[in-house]
Formats: sequence, structure tokens, C-alpha cells
Amino acid sequence: MITGINLWLDSYDDIYSDFDSRHYQARKISEDFLAELRVEIKNLPDTRNMILLLPAEMRNEAAEKIIAPGLHHFFTSQFRWHHNLYRQKLTKGLLFLIVGVMVMLLNSWIIFRAQESFIIICLKVLLEPAGWFLLWAGLDFLLYDLAGFKRTEHFYRALSEMKIYFQSSVLSTSATITNLNK
Repeated sequence: MITGINLWLDSYDDIYSDFDSRHYQARKISEDFLAELRVEIKNLPDTRNMILLLPAEMRNEAAEKIIAPGLHHFFTSQFRWHHNLYRQKLTKGLLFLIVGVMVMLLNSWIIFRAQESFIIICLKVLLEPAGWFLLWAGLDFLLYDLAGFKRTEHFYRALSEMKIYFQSSVLSTSATITNLNK
């Protein structure tokens, strides 16, 4: 028997947004479906299978052969997008931090080496808050915001690595399980 994340569906439409009436290949994934997957991944973090349970009379193998690869493609593309976003945000946070430190060092050097003049006072007035802003903005992002981006990236990584199965919700000795990944 296959184990993994089990989600009960009343129909295939539970996977997709209620507001999107396109074909299964083009429909937007439901936020409710993704929210349920988030909860399940927290409860079963090491699972490699997603089992979508439907009433036996609602199952359609032709639709399942379209839906499973479509879900896999969606999860993979979302993982790539969030992975790139995470890396961009990490780079931006580090850049803010480094530039902030450099601006503060430049300001300190100017204060140490230069004699008081109008230009020096103007530079100090500009550089000191800019340095603090960049330093704290970089630290704020790296310490607080980056964790959320990492969680989202991890969520889609886990989903992109899962095998998707459809199964009849009433299990019996003749229950059918269909693996439709790739």
C-alpha cells in the first residue's frame, strides 16, 4: 500500500480555482488545495507521495493523465520561481548589509580625517542615516523576511519531488491506484 499525503476530493474541480473555467491543463490551482498541502507537509515532512482520493464513480483516468503531469509541472515551475526569488532576496539583503557597513565606515573615515567644513558636515548628515538604514534594512531582511521565502521554496521543492497518485476513496481489495507521474 502506498503511503503519503492523502487528500479527499469530491471531484477534480477541488484542485482548481472555482473562478477558472478553462481545461485542466490551463486552470489555476486552488489556494484552498495549496493550503491543505501546506498543512499536510508540516505533518508529514518526509513524504514522497501525494494520494488524491476520489469517489470511485467520479474517477476518470483520461482526466487523471492530464491532471497529474499538470500538477507536477505547476509544482516544479513554482519551485524554480521561488528558488530564484529566494536567491535574489538573499543577495539583495546581503548587498544592503555590506553597502550599509561600507557607508558607515566611509562616514567614520571622513569624520576622523577631515576638518569641519560645510561639505564635510553635509556628507556626515547624508552618510550616517543612509548607512544605518542600509545596515538595518539588510539585517531585518536576513533575520526576519528571508525565513518566509525559504519556507515557501521548501514547500514547492517538496511538492515538486512527490509522485502523484489517484485512488478510489473506498478501499477494497480491488481498489485501483493510478500513478500518473511522467
